[in-house]
Amino acid sequence: MKANTNLLRRSIGGCAVFVAFLTAVASAQTALSWEQVKAKFEAVNPVLKADAANVEEMKAEEITAFLRPNPQFTVAVDGTQIAPHDGVWTP
Repeated sequence: MKANTNLLRRSIGGCAVFVAFLTAVASAQTALSWEQVKAKFEAVNPVLKADAANVEEMKAEEITAFLRPNPQFTVAVDGTQIAPHDGVWTP
């Protein structure tokens, strides 16, 4: 009977220490705002990083598309001249 009492005291003492430890750890944690959680998630998510790279690539292609000549227009008028300019035929 005495062994059971000692075992019970140890168990209760162990539980008390464990609860005290959990309380200390829980109080050390801070609540995160939604913006902080979102920023952490975006920082480590490889799929979002790949999608962001694809968006940047598409923007770059869109910008360079306006810098290229229009092939339908340039083929139609390239090298044609109706009359000489200052007496010289130049394409």
